[in-house]
Amino acid sequence: MEFTCRTKYDLNTLTAMARAVRKTVRSERSVTSRRRGWFIAGLFALSMWMSWGTAWQIALTCAVAAVLALVSWKEDAINARLAMRAALPGTEVADALFRADCFLIKTAAAETSWQYDGILAAAETGGYIVFVMGRDHALAFDKAALSGGSLTEFRAFIEEKSGLKLRSIGG
Repeated sequence: MEFTCRTKYDLNTLTAMARAVRKTVRSERSVTSRRRGWFIAGLFALSMWMSWGTAWQIALTCAVAAVLALVSWKEDAINARLAMRAALPGTEVADALFRADCFLIKTAAAETSWQYDGILAAAETGGYIVFVMGRDHALAFDKAALSGGSLTEFRAFIEEKSGLKLRSIGG
């Protein structure tokens, strides 16, 4: 059985990829970073409450706390925007062909063959199935563009070939 999928790598796709990497191979580091960020924001709030300095000091403290909260909340979207800026020309759209022995990714820039055992983690969001290939590399596949079988058959195929369970990560 062969499956095919055409994926457009836009901001939504890259955000799903960033979320998948953060919630799988980077999960331990991500939790630590988020705790530190919230701890620092809490220190800012506490120092603001205790000092009640001039109006500009209070405003600056609030601005820093707001920026920390925003970055923590929108971390995946920020990473997606940075990845979009760094993407090579010709990689905006990818066609994937899933065979029994490997899967092929073809863009206007290159064609790459991947082995299923090279997948570190497999995740599923609302619209995408994401393969995490490394700490800084992932591949996303649009569920709506999948052909060659049903989504349930594709999940079973990927789980069998990679030996990994698809993790639902939301989003």
